[in-house]
Amino acid sequence: MEKKFVMKTGGCICGKVKYKVKLDEIPKVFNCHCVDCRKKLGGINSIIALREGALEIDKKELGVYEHPGGSGNKLKKHFCKYCAAPIFSYVEKFNTTYLYAGLLDDVSILKKAKNIHYKNSHFPFMKINEDEISN
Repeated sequence: MEKKFVMKTGGCICGKVKYKVKLDEIPKVFNCHCVDCRKKLGGINSIIALREGALEIDKKELGVYEHPGGSGNKLKKHFCKYCAAPIFSYVEKFNTTYLYAGLLDDVSILKKAKNIHYKNSHFPFMKINEDEISN
């Protein structure tokens, strides 16, 4: 059976960074509760796992911050140099690029998400059903 893809567009708050992305018809979306995402964004972060070559973006307006994640592997975070909106991150441990879901112009394709890194670092007031957690 042939994979179906959907082209979507997105961009940052100030509009200097725009992109096109080829998503799976049913994208792999995660709500990340890790300490890194919490400190970066003040809470959970919804991300979309991308296939290699799926993102069409001009990187000249992007800044990059690189640091080791909890596993010791590199995380490379790409953000708009002007408004500081996070655009995508590369996670060396999984050899995967994750797009920040909230920057899509149309989020209607995002029907479900798995919660990751929840058990050890979620906010105590958050209650999520166990079958919605993936570690």
